[in-house]
Formats: sequence, structure tokens, C-alpha cells
Amino acid sequence: MAYHPRHMKWWGWGDEDAGFDSSAHPGFWPYAKAQLGVEGDDPRALPVPLDAVQLPEAGVNPRFLAELGAALHSGQICSSRHERVVHAYGKGFRDLYRLRRGSAEGAPDLVVYPENEDDVLVVLRAAAHHGVTVIPFGGGSNISGCVERMETQRMAVSLDMRRMRRVLAVDAESFTARAEAGVFGPDLEEQLGAHGMTLGHFPDSFLHSTLGGWIATRSAGMQSDRYGKIEDMVVALRMITPEGVLATRTVPKSSNGIDVNHLCIGSEGTLGVITEATMRVHPRPESRIVPAYLFPEFESGVEAMRECARAECAPSMARLNDPDKTALSLAFKPPSSRMSQAVNKIFKRYLRVRGFGLPRACLMLTAFEGPKSKVAGQMQEVENIYRRFGAVSLGTGSGKSFEATKYDFPHIRDFLLERNVTSDVSETATLWSNILPLYRATLAEIRAAIAESGVPPWAGCHISHTYQTGASVYFTFALKHQQGHEMEQYLRVKRAAQQSFMDHGATLSHHHAVGTEHLPWLAEDISPLGLKAVAALKQGLDPGNVMNPGRLQPARDAFGEWSRIGSSPEAKAEAAALLTRKSRA
Repeated sequence: MAYHPRHMKWWGWGDEDAGFDSSAHPGFWPYAKAQLGVEGDDPRALPVPLDAVQLPEAGVNPRFLAELGAALHSGQICSSRHERVVHAYGKGFRDLYRLRRGSAEGAPDLVVYPENEDDVLVVLRAAAHHGVTVIPFGGGSNISGCVERMETQRMAVSLDMRRMRRVLAVDAESFTARAEAGVFGPDLEEQLGAHGMTLGHFPDSFLHSTLGGWIATRSAGMQSDRYGKIEDMVVALRMITPEGVLATRTVPKSSNGIDVNHLCIGSEGTLGVITEATMRVHPRPESRIVPAYLFPEFESGVEAMRECARAECAPSMARLNDPDKTALSLAFKPPSSRMSQAVNKIFKRYLRVRGFGLPRACLMLTAFEGPKSKVAGQMQEVENIYRRFGAVSLGTGSGKSFEATKYDFPHIRDFLLERNVTSDVSETATLWSNILPLYRATLAEIRAAIAESGVPPWAGCHISHTYQTGASVYFTFALKHQQGHEMEQYLRVKRAAQQSFMDHGATLSHHHAVGTEHLPWLAEDISPLGLKAVAALKQGLDPGNVMNPGRLQPARDAFGEWSRIGSSPEAKAEAAALLTRKSRA
């Protein structure tokens, strides 16, 4: 039976019938309004109708189309308005800001749905022969600008992989599974579950992202403390390039020179199309417990996480919110029953007796999973460490609330955009010794950049994805729009955050990829010689620059190009002035 792909809504996150239900979180919008200085409750900035979106005229390469038409069936080749708009962008702020206002200049000329590896070979060979560019497309959930068309001189094709969605083989004895790259998270887990297995990879985008997309962007799941990042899970893969098929052998480890798997992982569609991967999988856990804890302040929570990493007993998931993210979490909680409210009052009284100042207290969400014989012991070991750093247990209620809504958070951005509020994130990773200095400096930079536009700043942070040497540091920010200056506001804050990462010894991204959003900082992150190595690899596998042009190679005027993406002529001039002021400073 033919698989009919269901895309996310073109103007926002999730399925067409899904969105943020503010009545299920009655404290959220009053909290947001008070923090951001927003008046009014009704949505005022609704997206334009689909037929009002401005699309560039589709480029046509007749010989390329003829070659495709001879090899693929008509249902695989699409050029409708809806298909082109859906594939124009990912789901970053710039993407949604443009689409909601009716601009889709990044749209491809054509969308192609391969159904097997031979189809991918046909498309790439024809593209290389006829000078057509190809942009691999998974679920379209990327927020770093990895799928937008960056070149207009040549015909551009979006290669949507979602019809290649099968788990091809499971080796339960070796704990491996071979799957096609277009399989979405829920579909993958359902197929693995039939064999009693799980990949253990659950990013925020789990419902709307694919295995190939995870690999191409070095994704991290919520339970990476137990299962690792996606690059830790890849055993072997196959990638189709304009120069042919790149394939690696399915073995646990090897000493065969440069690791070719890792040349493909994180390549962001610039070298070829990942068509399948053999992944390390695990038996489905017998037990899962999701307790939450409250720390008296952020610093003690960070120290507790570090101690768990040192003792090698970290939970499957550990997510420490700073005071502002804790306040947001409390505002986001569902309505409470009268009995629950009474219990909360008693508990708050108890916390005051224990010396907790609630404005400084920090929420830690955790998950423990695995064999029943081990989970309880591990949780006890972790709780003993947490108590040494002043934490108190909140039970499993908060954890269960988080579990029930953990994939809903991206919907909030659509809700806020409709109310003229920008919300976005910048995340990084650094060493344990640098986490608190980086946190304090970056939070100050973000707040100052927001305040510079004359609106109240809101910013918070959480720590997650812990390792023996450090952890991920994830910042969230929000600000009220200055009408007509929304892009300038966003650029100012995003640049402040990213530059702070560079200035304080962190990386440009822990798991959101480079794309266009982080491209100006790539040379500083991997060195100019590192860029030269990437360029040499690109030349070897894609000499015609067919694959996703404009990625992983910053332009000479990197920040100028970065500031112009998605901006109106007026905003581009303002961004240029901003960059000039920054360079003088």
C-alpha cells in the first residue's frame, strides 16, 4: 500500500489540527504577559492564507524533468503551491516569521519523493548531469536553517525522504537494527517495539523528525545520558553522493583509518543523501520512574549533576531549570484540584522551614529506566547525591506532567507569534568547570540585547545531556515585538548569545546543527583549517556543488550574509547598521 505523507502545518509546528491549548495551562499566558509587558489576550498576527503566500516562479530544467519522468512515477514528482511552501523552510524563527507573513522565497522548484535507494541514485545522477541542486528533507523540523534554498541560479529540488520508512532488519542477538533514513520517530519505535527493542532517541522533535535528519544534524534525545547522542548510536550507514554510493561495514569497532561514518554524520545534506543506517538498539526498559526534585539554587543543582557524572550514576534524563525556567515550568503546569492546591500550600510551608527561597529554587526533572533490578538502586544513589546538595524530592507528579506534554513545547512559539512575541533558543555545550561562568555571562548578554530594543527581557536556561567532562547549556528567550523591527530584535539577541558561546569557550551548538543560523561562527569553532578540510571533502564527494549549497562553508561576508537572510530591504539596512555598530564596539 502506498504511504501518504502527512506534513506539519506550513505556517507552524505540528499537525494541522494540533496547537497550544492555553486553557490546559491557565497560568502560562498571565505569566508571559506580566514578564514581557504585553497587553491584550487575542491573537493579532495570524498567518496569511496559503494562496496569499508569495512564491518565486518555479525554475524548470526540461532535460532533468524528462530523465526523472522516465524513472519515477507521477506521484513522486510534485510542484503544487502547497508542496513548495511546505518544503521552503524548517521551523526556526526566521522561517515561521517569513511564512506567516506570506514570503516563501526559499521554496524549491520541485519536490521529489524517492521510494527506495535506486530512486535517490536516479535523482542525484540526473541533478549532477543537468546542473540541478538537491536539498534533502526529512520532517522539516530543523530550526537552524538547514533546508532553505540558498542558491537561485539553478533549479532546486527538495528530496523528501519520508516514503523510505521501513525497519529492514533487527539483529536482537547483536542489538542492532537496520532502517531506512526517512522513518519518523514514532514509526521507528513502533517497528522496533515489535521486536522488543528501542533506539532510545527522543528529541523534542520526535513526532516530526526522521532518522536521517537526526544523523545529518547530530541530534540529541532527551535520554542521551543513558543512550548517547545519535552519533553514538550509528554502527554503519549508506549515503548516496553525486560521485556514487558510500557504505560502511556493520562491525562494533574497527581500526580502518579515518572514520567514514563520522564524515557523514553531521554533514547536513552537503555531501549526499543518507538512505539507511544500522543503529545500536536496546531492549525496551522494564521499569521507568520520573521523579522531580527542587534545589535551593542553580549552583547546587549543577554541582549535583557533576557529581552524578563523576560517580557514573546519572539518570537516563536529568534536566535542571534555572530560577526563570523553573518559574515558567510552574506557570505551565495544568490546573490543580483543590486537594492538590492544599497539598502545595503545605509543601511550600515546609520548603520555607527548610530555608528554600522560592524565587531562587530550581526544578530538576529526571527519568530512571532500565531493568527493575537496577532502577531502584540507581535512583537511590542519585537521590543520596542530590540530598547532599540540599535537594528535596517532589515525587513523580511534576515528572509525569512533563512526560505528558514534553512534545508540546514547540507549539508555544506559534501561540506567542500570534500575540506579537518572539521566542527562541540558543544551546551549546561546555566543560563542568565552565558551566556557571558561561551561564552567567550569556544570560547577561541575552538580557542586555533584549533590553537594547526597549522591551522587558525574559531569558532562562536549563542544563541537560550530561557527560563525564561537561554538559549542554540551553538558553530560552522571549521578547515583545517592536513593530517593523522584529527581525532586527531577533538578530541582536541571537548574535549576542552565539558570540558569548565563542567568547567563553563553548561550541556553536550541541545538537541543533550549523545550518545558516550558526554558520558565521563555524570558523571560530573548528578553525580555518578545519573549514579547509570540510571544503576538500565536499569537493571530493560533490564536485558540482549539487548537494544543499550554502551550508558548512561561510561566505566571505559571513555576518552580512547572515543578517540578510529573511529580512526585508528596510530590515537589511537596519541589520547592516547593527553590524557596523557591533564591529566598532
